[in-house]
Amino acid sequence: MGEKRRLALLILLLLCSCAWAANQPGWFAISQLSVQPPVVNVYLDVLDDNGEPPLRLAAAALSAKIQGEAVPVAQVTSFSASGEGVAYVFLVDISKSIGPSQFAQIQQAIHNWIDGLKSADRMAIFTFGEQYKQVAGFTDEKARLKNAVQNLKPTDRKTKLYLALSTAVNLVRGTGEGLPTRRVIVILSDGKDEGSGITAEDVRDLIHLSHVPIYAIGSSRLPASEREKYLQVLNRFATLSGGIYTEAASVQPAYDEIQNAIRRLFVVKLACDGCRPDNQPHLLEMTLTTAGIARTASLSVNLIAPPAKPAAQSPEQTKFSWDQLLTWKILLPLILVIAVILIIVFRSWFGGPPASHKVEHADVIQRSETAVRPEPTPPPPTGRRIQLTVIAGKERGREDFLNLVGKSVIGRDSGCDASFPDDTEMSGRHCELSFAGKYLEIQDLGSTNGTLLNGAQLVARQRLEDGDLVRAGRTEFRINFGGET
Repeated sequence: MGEKRRLALLILLLLCSCAWAANQPGWFAISQLSVQPPVVNVYLDVLDDNGEPPLRLAAAALSAKIQGEAVPVAQVTSFSASGEGVAYVFLVDISKSIGPSQFAQIQQAIHNWIDGLKSADRMAIFTFGEQYKQVAGFTDEKARLKNAVQNLKPTDRKTKLYLALSTAVNLVRGTGEGLPTRRVIVILSDGKDEGSGITAEDVRDLIHLSHVPIYAIGSSRLPASEREKYLQVLNRFATLSGGIYTEAASVQPAYDEIQNAIRRLFVVKLACDGCRPDNQPHLLEMTLTTAGIARTASLSVNLIAPPAKPAAQSPEQTKFSWDQLLTWKILLPLILVIAVILIIVFRSWFGGPPASHKVEHADVIQRSETAVRPEPTPPPPTGRRIQLTVIAGKERGREDFLNLVGKSVIGRDSGCDASFPDDTEMSGRHCELSFAGKYLEIQDLGSTNGTLLNGAQLVARQRLEDGDLVRAGRTEFRINFGGET
């Protein structure tokens, strides 16, 4: 009997141990942030040791700090229960590195994804090969999205993967109006870049800066010597960004896995009273504690406390005082006015030219003063410092700095503000930068070969975001701008 009891106790302990272990997070990461002061939304990706997301996440199990200062956890909600949507950017490789059969599977998988879009979701579709092009802007119109995908074919000889990723990251982080807060990039690729003009380090730096999650599917027909090398690069991009990476033994299951991963998150609301965005990184730390074991995930976030409000004055301080009124700033003008009045009265009492003569003389003096008084010099106009960095073309690495006050012209002519005389495919006056209120805009000036903004043809004046890519002729440059100079 004693042996049976000991055996039963041992089994019970093993079951409890397994249950305890199953509750431990095997994966705990910050996928994305949304700063809407005073609320900071943190999108957490949590999996247990079995690779399954927990059914619920208690607020008491979470703690948060920004720059070492505790921030209260106000609410924890599963993403499905939050009612939020997702803004998807799909990057579709149309190079010949994708075989026709596999490309047809990709098209069908994207069609299935479109069928499953929620009412709050939006999707945009871009292709990349020799160029980066938009085939469908952000929309919830499923027929339009399907039609855009259906018309694609793998025809290009090169794969400008890094250009596609960097442009998509800049697009997603700079687009806001009417889109869901949660934004992701979905891509299937072999990880090999051909001719982007930018490096893997450039992409990694941009990922660190923006932290837009990339959900990547690795699929390669490259030789074994190259396959592992390039798929590791793609894996690194996804992991650094807060997304995930999976290899595609079969296309549809890989897309299903990615779709589940995007929506399995928890939305954690932090009550950061007084926080506001700025351009400086501040460390956010999220800690999950279960069964006495703590796991921490961290990410830099642009937050800072606002300046302290001036202390309220007491009634004694605000009480009217003659000592405050009779200061030299008031007394000096008053003395001068009294002196002028006394001089006028004295001259009128004790003689001088007749009144008519005085008026005429005063009029001459007034006209003389008016004639010689110099016009006030207007203050010099202030502008915004614009940096153009060439990332592709004959002058790759060249940097131009413009102090943009009104308009600046880019072209081949020597008189342009930024001149590229060696680019024979650039027009004399190709495109123009200007301000519309506080926003910087770009416009094509009727150039022969057109202007591309983030890979898309520019057909009208369009607003620029910091980090946008512009192509004029054979020259491609990144635009960065700061404050007034």
